[in-house]
Amino acid sequence: MADGADTGVREQGQESIELRISLSGTHTRRDDLEALSTWLRNAPVLEDALERDEVTLARKASFKQAEAMGGELIQDIILVVSVEVARSVAENAWRSVETWLRNRRRFADPEERPRVTLDGPPEGAGSDLRRDTDEDAARGDSRGDSRVGDGGPDAGPGSGGPNRTRGGDEPGED
Repeated sequence: MADGADTGVREQGQESIELRISLSGTHTRRDDLEALSTWLRNAPVLEDALERDEVTLARKASFKQAEAMGGELIQDIILVVSVEVARSVAENAWRSVETWLRNRRRFADPEERPRVTLDGPPEGAGSDLRRDTDEDAARGDSRGDSRVGDGGPDAGPGSGGPNRTRGGDEPGED
């Protein structure tokens, strides 16, 4: 997808790239992928970019298929963006992923260690846009597990309740 011609998002000739978000390490991967996809679609900054046709959000077969997966097609979330906004979209998407993970950990099996990665293309523009929750945890990144239970924006009943559909605990929201 070098020219964005088949995305319906960018003007003809404007270079676009795919950002691939992969999820693993859960027993409910399919449901978690659907939930993360919905979360990203409703994250305020990404929702605005989707409405302005700066981003396309879709799902594609993962590159990480294996025979041990019992024939189930594993998918990844794909964000198609122009090179000009790729870094900004990657940062916003990653903040949304981190928030989703914190929320998931509150309600899911605490023994599970979901792993989420965000990758740009293997080479060229955007190839340096890589994020990995395992690397964040190993570094002790302040946005990793260390924030769970810190009384932050997603700690408790004030976080929006069970029927909340938008990312009210997204960074920068009141």
